Amino acid sequence: MSRQDAVWQYGMLTREDLPAGEVICSIPRSALLSQHTTRIRALMVPVADLLNHVAQHNAQLEFTPDCLRMVTTRPVAAGHELFNTYGEMGNWQLLHMYGFSEPHPNNSNETADIRMLTLQQAALLGAASEEEKARVQERWAVLCQMDVVGEEGAFVFGCDGALTEDELRTSLKVLCMSPEEFDEYKENEGWEEDDDEEEETLSNQEISQLPPAWRRLLHLSAELALRGYASDLGSDQAVLENEAAYTKLSRREQYSLHVRYGQKRILHQLLERTAGTL
Repeated sequence: MSRQDAVWQYGMLTREDLPAGEVICSIPRSALLSQHTTRIRALMVPVADLLNHVAQHNAQLEFTPDCLRMVTTRPVAAGHELFNTYGEMGNWQLLHMYGFSEPHPNNSNETADIRMLTLQQAALLGAASEEEKARVQERWAVLCQMDVVGEEGAFVFGCDGALTEDELRTSLKVLCMSPEEFDEYKENEGWEEDDDEEEETLSNQEISQLPPAWRRLLHLSAELALRGYASDLGSDQAVLENEAAYTKLSRREQYSLHVRYGQKRILHQLLERTAGTL
């Protein structure tokens, strides 16, 4: 075994059955602070730092008034690995920050982005005349002035729906308004009497029930986002299902495959939720 493989396979296994709430290790608060330190920032935690990350973890760090401790979150059978969580991170974040990703569908925190400019591009493609394109540009300028969208921004989608629901809902609403509605919207500087914060969510089910014009715009945006990948979902899935082809990839290539496959699955899910509107 190479040194790289040995380091990659570090972890911690249980020697006996552990119940939920079992303290694996504990460090007194006094050991974390010195006379020159008044608060904890970043630190290494002996034993706990040996635990690997998965989204469906079975242990986590807890801060108490007296100590920092690693505690099991559910029963763990003897011989099974203990897993910590590094946070609710998509595979692209895990790969960028820690050098690995989780195989699909293990990472329930997986996300896919649609650039905000892609939504603008979709709206312009859907415009039937130069006059309509000018309206799109005017509405986009208003959204920019309101700091709802920006050139570097993105709408983020997770396994269960949109994670940037406020920005996405406002953008879809403004881009799909009638001229009269938009004039009133500008006059009120974006304020609307019927705004209801309780409705500002966009789960997968709610996305499928959006107004047809909104869904058409989302559908085209997802299609444009998918065109930005060098391969399609079917090609990636074929590699994942072909053990010989998959094992020929380097570990980094395997991780990258899991990243883009998970992202494409979410975008295809969005296509399904917005289908039948074209």
